[in-house]
Amino acid sequence: MPRQPIHLIRDDLEFIAGRALQTPIRSCAALDAVTGRTILVKDETVQYGGSFKFRGAILGTRNAERGVVAAGSGNFPIAVGLAAQALDKPACLVMPADVAAFKREQARKTGAEVKIVERSELVDCARMEAHRRSWRNLHAFEDVEMIAGSFTLGSEIAAAIQASGPASDAVIVACGGGGLAAGVALALRSWSISTAIYVAEPQTHQRYARAREIGIPIRIDPPGDTLCDALRSRQIGVRAFEILQWSNVQVCAVSDELVQYAARLLLETCGIRVEPSGALAMAAVLGGVVDSERSRVWVIACGGNVPSLDREGL
Repeated sequence: MPRQPIHLIRDDLEFIAGRALQTPIRSCAALDAVTGRTILVKDETVQYGGSFKFRGAILGTRNAERGVVAAGSGNFPIAVGLAAQALDKPACLVMPADVAAFKREQARKTGAEVKIVERSELVDCARMEAHRRSWRNLHAFEDVEMIAGSFTLGSEIAAAIQASGPASDAVIVACGGGGLAAGVALALRSWSISTAIYVAEPQTHQRYARAREIGIPIRIDPPGDTLCDALRSRQIGVRAFEILQWSNVQVCAVSDELVQYAARLLLETCGIRVEPSGALAMAAVLGGVVDSERSRVWVIACGGNVPSLDREGL
């Protein structure tokens, strides 16, 4: 295998582990019966802020000397707001006007300043605010701290795989900008876990698949929208792309219809309340993308930021 594309600092990983929750891995016979194989769900919906994003946010915020600016559709700014609160640092959260009201309210509850702008202005507004204040502009998937956060999640899965004994495993992870998928894949390979890794994208937003076709990250023009609001990035991250290519992963696309089914199934069988983006990996299993010989499948439920009424209606 070629040289590892990125090396993380052990002290940073230990800092994250000391601040973030080690989330549970859940299973239930009813879910196994539906899929015909053993399903193990890494439940990041119970992480601080309701998603895996807190893992990287706490490190990125710690590394911000004065304050931190974060732009995103919901889970990322929520996580940064909580991290800033925990570390007693100021934060400015930039969110799109079409963000779900529940996520906007969760961001405000962190005590951080919240700015609402048009989605097309997110990046420019965050850059301007960071420059004006001389604060850190933390990026949701390009900055190494966010990949380090996802690495700790992947390490928890790797340890569980090793502890569970031999089996024909597969790991499925959702992909937007690629920070989660890259960190998880890097951790598994760093632990010498050679199992198949499937990177799942919304059917309308196949930016990693497109980047693989031409060999470099490229901005896509989606043919439609997706329910997975946390996975609407139009380009895979540069670091993420390099790591995923090095990690020898497979890529698949999933429809919104399967995402809705997966969300209902996780709630009804395991009691896990996920947002659409958090159901994408499970939806990939239901879509039949995993090789039939894979008897044990590890699925990451990466986020659960939806109000109870929405969850019950999925």
